[in-house]
Formats: sequence, C-alpha cells, structure tokens
Amino acid sequence: MASASYGPNAEQVAASCQTCRKRKVKCDRTPGRCQRCHRFGAECVYQSDSISSHASHVTHPADARTQAGLQRKRAWRSCIQCKRAKAKCSGGTGCVRCTRKALECSYEMDGIPRNLSSLEARSHAVPAWLMTADLPSGEGLNQLVEVYFERIHTVRCLGFLHIPTFMEKLKSSDKIYTEESGLLHVMCALAAPFLYGDICSHGDDVVDRELRFYEAGKGWADTALQYSFRNLGTHKLECLATEVLLHEYYLRTGEYAKALVVSGQIARHLQLLQLNVEYDPEAHRKARLSTPVKESRRRLMWACYLLDAFIECGIDQLRLISAEDIHVQLPCPEDLFIRGTPCVTETLHSREVPPGMHTHFDIPDMRALYIRAIRLRAKILKYVKELEDEVPWESDNRSRFSLLNTELQNLEASIPDALKMTTANKYLYKASGRLNLFFGLHIVLSQTSNDLYRICVSQLVFPDTSTKWIREHAPKSFLERCHRMCLEKAVYIATLLKDLWLCHKPSLIDTLYANHVQICSSVLVTTLLSWGDTAPLLPQFDYKSYRTMLQDNLTILQYLQKYLNVDAYCQSAKEALKRFNQLFPAEAPSQIHRPLKDGMINDQVVTHSQSSLEYILNPLGTYPLARKQTQDQPTFNNTEKGEAIVGEALNMMPEQPVTIGDDNVDSLDESVSPSPFEWGSETLMFDSAGYPTFLDQLTGWGSTNLEWNEWGN
Repeated sequence: MASASYGPNAEQVAASCQTCRKRKVKCDRTPGRCQRCHRFGAECVYQSDSISSHASHVTHPADARTQAGLQRKRAWRSCIQCKRAKAKCSGGTGCVRCTRKALECSYEMDGIPRNLSSLEARSHAVPAWLMTADLPSGEGLNQLVEVYFERIHTVRCLGFLHIPTFMEKLKSSDKIYTEESGLLHVMCALAAPFLYGDICSHGDDVVDRELRFYEAGKGWADTALQYSFRNLGTHKLECLATEVLLHEYYLRTGEYAKALVVSGQIARHLQLLQLNVEYDPEAHRKARLSTPVKESRRRLMWACYLLDAFIECGIDQLRLISAEDIHVQLPCPEDLFIRGTPCVTETLHSREVPPGMHTHFDIPDMRALYIRAIRLRAKILKYVKELEDEVPWESDNRSRFSLLNTELQNLEASIPDALKMTTANKYLYKASGRLNLFFGLHIVLSQTSNDLYRICVSQLVFPDTSTKWIREHAPKSFLERCHRMCLEKAVYIATLLKDLWLCHKPSLIDTLYANHVQICSSVLVTTLLSWGDTAPLLPQFDYKSYRTMLQDNLTILQYLQKYLNVDAYCQSAKEALKRFNQLFPAEAPSQIHRPLKDGMINDQVVTHSQSSLEYILNPLGTYPLARKQTQDQPTFNNTEKGEAIVGEALNMMPEQPVTIGDDNVDSLDESVSPSPFEWGSETLMFDSAGYPTFLDQLTGWGSTNLEWNEWGN
C-alpha cells in the first residue's frame, strides 16, 4: 500500500531508467532518453537482462552537471524563442513559455531551426556501439553475424564464406578476437546499417526520411582497412575476402575513390594467389584443402571477377580481371557447398569432366547463370562502344548484332524451370532468402537486351553520333523492333522491381538494384521520346501505366536512400519522371503517342579526345567519381553557398512519402528541381554502360574541362 501511495510499484520500477529509478520518480520509458532525462540533460540508461543499453541519443554530459559537479536544474538546450527573449526554457516538445504564448517552439541545430519532433527524429544518432572500432562482444557480435549472412551473403555472388565452418570458429571467442585479417570487422560494418534501421523503425510506423542507416559501422570498416594495409601481400584467403567486402562497403556508402583503389588491390592480390586456376594438390602437398575451402576459393574468384566487370563495362582500359584467364568451375549448388559435397560444374569455356566425378551440368546454380549473364553483358557493352562499319540488320545473320542476339537468346533458353520467374519459385526463394539473386538474374538478362537493342534509340548510347548512321539507314521494321524491345524490357524490369518490393523490400537493398531502377526509368522515358510514330509501341499500356511505373521506381530509390548512398540515382529518377510529365501530361488523351518535336533530341557533339576515359565514361560512374573525390575541391558540397549537389541528402522530396501504386503524381512534380529541363546537346550518362541520367544541366557535363557546375547555374 505504501509503495502504491508514495512511489512507483515494482512493475513501474522495472520499466524505469536507472536515473528515474534512483530518484524514485515515474519514467515514461520513451525510445531514446525519457522526458525527465531529456529535460535535465541526464544520461538515460535502461537495465535489461543485466546488460546496460544506452539510449540511441547522443548524451551531453557537459550540460548535465555544473562546473561544481552538481546536477543542472535547467534544460540542456533552450528553444529559439526563449533564447531571443533571454528567458528560462523548460525544454520538451513544446516549452511552457511557447505553449502559453502560442509561439512556435523550435530548436537550432547546425544553424537550422527545427521543431523538437523533427530534431528528436533526426537525433536518432547511430548508437555508440555501432560506431566504435572495436568488435562487440557476446550477443551483439552474434546478432551482427546473423544479419550479415541474411542480408549480404545472399547478395549476387558474395556468398563465398562457408557458413558451418565460420560459425564453428565464431564459437571460439579466443580465435575470433585474435584474427588479424579484418574479415569479421567488415562483416559487422556491412550488417550495421540493417541493425540500425531495425532500431530506428522498432515501434514506429514512420521513420524520419532524412536518416541514413549506412552511416553505421564506419569504425569497423576503418579497422578492416587498417588490417588490409597491414596484410598487403599475404597469402591468406581471408585477407582477399576482406578486400572484396570492403569494396562492397565503399560502394554502398558512396566512397568511390576508396572502392576504385581497393578494386585494383583485389586484382593484384588475386593474381598473387592464382585463384583463376583450380587448386593443384600435387603442388601443395603440405596443405591439403577440404572441399568447402576449394569451393570458397572458386566463389571468391567469381566475386572478384564480377566487381571488376561492374567497373569496366566493356572498356578495355578499366579491365583488370579477364574472363578468358579464369579456368575454375562455376559455383556449385548452395546445398552441396554447405554440406561439403564434392562435385564438378561447368566452366565458362568448356565442360571438362574428370573421370569418376559426379557432375551437375543439368541443374546449373543460380550464381553460375548470373555470372554468364554478366559476362555476356560485358561483351555487348563493348560491342555498343565499337559500332564502326556495323550493319546490324543484315539478313545473313553474320553481323555482330545477330551473333550477340543469338547468344543472348540461347542463355535465356537455358534457364531451367526451377529458376524461371513463377509465383511458386518466387516464394520458394523467399523462404530460402535468395530473392535478391533470383530477381537480379532476370533483371540483368532484360537489361542486357536493352544494352543490345538501344543502338536504334536516340540518346540511349553515348555519344549519340555513334548510332546516327544506324538510325538514319536502318529499315523501319528494324527501328520499330529495337524501340519495342527496349520499351518492353523496361516495362518488364519495372514490373519485376514492383513485384520484389511487394514481396520482400529488404531484398532490394543492393547497389546494383539502384542502378537497375535508374536505368529502367531512363530507358522507358527516352524510348518514348525517341519513337516518333503516332502508333503506340505497346498498345496494352497507356501514359497512366508508364507514369505509375516511373513513380514506383522513385519510391524504391527513396527507400534505398536510407541504406545506400544513392542520392544521385534518386535525383535522376525524379528528373526522368518530371521530363515524362512535361511531355505527356496527365490530361493528355490515352494511347496517343505524339511525334517528336523538331529539336527535341539533338545529336551530341564530341568535345573530348576519343582516346581518353573522359570520352568513354561519364561523370557519375565509379571511375569519374573516384577522380573527383581525389581533387581538392569537394565533389558534392558547395561550402561557400551551402547548396547541396548530387550526393548530399537532397531536400527535394515530397512531404508525404510516395507509395507503390499511387496515381497522384501532381505533388511529386513539385518535389523535383524547379528549373525547366532542357534536353541538352550532350546527354549526361550515368555509368560506363552509357545510359542517360537527365542530370546534364545539374552537373554541367557539357563543359570541356569536366567541372561540376552548381545546380541552378
């Protein structure tokens, strides 16, 4: 009775923070600091399962106590109104003075006035333990490792770690904490954004859209980089695996200069270890490798090849790992890898089968098909950059276009029923956590078709003059075939992306998916602009359907912005949607395709040396971004005027988040850049694949010195 009358009961005490519990006052136990601790600037700590979990807010110990060491009696931050009036501020969501005088209660943070609700949402600072350089212990480490295998191991071909062997090693804490490869640190760094996102969204229906979850894990990534430099030239596979995962981390956080340098280190380390050939037991009699280790070597080799292929995109000057030099098996099925069952799979070049070995040629692994698709795409991208004397519509099927098209059709036909895009397979791979690779395979194949057929679509190849002769001399039937194929594949990719969004959004969190989404929007809009006939290419779709697809793509990129540094991709998708709405307004009659206006699409003028990478590449690829990041001037920030350039958190989003399937696009148009968009004479390309971004006026690619212009100039 006494406790009920004069203090909190036992249940309330158990739910109270340590500060409120000591003072025997009621605690509201809000996420972060409770209201009382926030008001007095005290450190807010909860006790759960004998483990102290600090609030995710950044505490201010200097404001919590006076110089004499006494508890401070006022709020640690005064609102703007009280500060101007030099009055005492009670703090809180709305201080007493502002509430009584009906004033807007806001706080100044980084020179910007913010109300407390947005300030507290913004101050969902990364928890300290997710930013340290030292590995967590116990349950925290196990949780990060589990997140890694769930979210990163299943992405593309990054599954080169043998999970049973690694988890057994993880149980031996003495071995884990003495490992000096940095592998465990970078694994935790890649898993940290997902864990940070779960912390911020726990119990909240809406998460602050300005939060960037990829900021978590930086300390572990820095530690892994230090280990990587310390282990230069070592023969351990773990060191090479650390470098591969560091490259993945830097791509996700937008640190392209580091990613490019690490990719070169990976290529040389790969040559040092000779992973491009099968392990020869006769040459290593003292170190017999087990079947899982051999398969890990092969998978690590293919992971290195893929990251190099995504950089070079058919450009010989950037290629460091050639597919012709790889003579190892393609990845085996996942269940055989986990069990350690020896098997023989095919290679990129032949089907050499040792006698007495069981083969798995009839059931190719999903990763093997994905590698073949990337290899073919690299060949097609190189073909598109070398179109001199090419007549793709030749009837004798001896043109390079016909040969590549036949190879692409054969690859699509080789997909077994177990890997085809069906509802049953979709939910089967969802249960096994492999949706990222499953949808990625089909999207890459469709995008490869776009890579090939875009040679007849104006502005889809850089520079546009390289395809001018083909577009002027190609038969009408071939022009229509290319335009229809590009639009059809872009629509199919948009459908797959929306299907994956509705099925399992976290499977979209991958840098390559951001690239797929941006290219999908660019191809869709540019193909509609290039088609000058009044007859629709796809009669079953109208402008409203295309607008919905573009809007859905933008929604996906806005979701990815929290986990990946893809602001440039998002801005490109916004500009593509704005361009579409300008030319095809919502009030226009459906199914009527207007012919192109004169001067709407101009041929590009070559102003750069054709032997330089500036001519071949574009400012937003990994290589150009890396070069800009090494210069003295900031790549994205204008510190003098305080304006955001592509790469900063863009304050150009609508007030309400866009939802998949929402037909209301009027409010979205107001969120894109207000200046009128003009289709410039030099369309800016996004990456070395050569697709437009609709950002030419925003980045100033037209200048011969390749300087980045400010927005609005």
